[in-house]
Amino acid sequence: MMCGVRRSFAGLLFAVAFAFACLAISGFLMHRTAFTPSHAADAARTVMADEAVRLEAVKVIADGTADQMYPGDANGAAIVRQNIATVAGIAAGADLYGPMLEQVHAVLIGEQDGPVVVPPDQLVLLSRDERAAVLPPVQVEVPELTVLRVTDTLLGWLVPLSAAVSVIFFVLCSLARPERGALFRTLGIGLLALAVLAIVFGYVIPKYLPPVLDDSVWARTPALAADTGRGLTFALAFVAVAAGLGLFAASTRMGRSRRWSTPVSTYRYREERSWS
Repeated sequence: MMCGVRRSFAGLLFAVAFAFACLAISGFLMHRTAFTPSHAADAARTVMADEAVRLEAVKVIADGTADQMYPGDANGAAIVRQNIATVAGIAAGADLYGPMLEQVHAVLIGEQDGPVVVPPDQLVLLSRDERAAVLPPVQVEVPELTVLRVTDTLLGWLVPLSAAVSVIFFVLCSLARPERGALFRTLGIGLLALAVLAIVFGYVIPKYLPPVLDDSVWARTPALAADTGRGLTFALAFVAVAAGLGLFAASTRMGRSRRWSTPVSTYRYREERSWS
């Protein structure tokens, strides 16, 4: 009986350990997608493919350069604006907006104070005009989303803390020697839960939360960047579901084989024979 209690307690320890592991992994995925400004820079082509973001980026760069480079020359200013729009509309040109989008993302989550600053050397690349080299930096007003800033701070503490607690409980579980069938069953259920959490934290929240918090065009940046990792997130979730179902099925078969292999007591049969 004590052995059964110990194994049940070991199963509980494993369940707690895996719960914290799921929390750490899903929090890490969310931090990587929604709270890593360099991710927006890497996803510049995807972000700039959005018409609203591209038009806003072209507008702020053109307004900050064209008229200053060609004061009083409407034709010159129009050519600069067209060049900026053309650069932003091609894949290689979208990559040039990576540093700017990284700053936008950093300001949104409160990692950097606004406004976003686009220096002259980048203005030259974006406008394809050397006259931009002598212009002052273009400043872009981007809102800070307080909810994202608070969430980023919480994740900074939650992810490593959950990982550490998970390791501690896994060690305790191994010392308690859990039953293999219960271990497989708990792990299978945990992997199914991890698949759901990975999709929710790694894609759904970064994709749909920022645009709800603010109607600014720039709030779409982390949401659009989340699309670049969507395939990998769903693939990992699919693998977790398949592995979880496999482990759960294996635990069920182990339970059946253990019941069939348990010897049947003949005490009652001998007792009945003695009275007949």
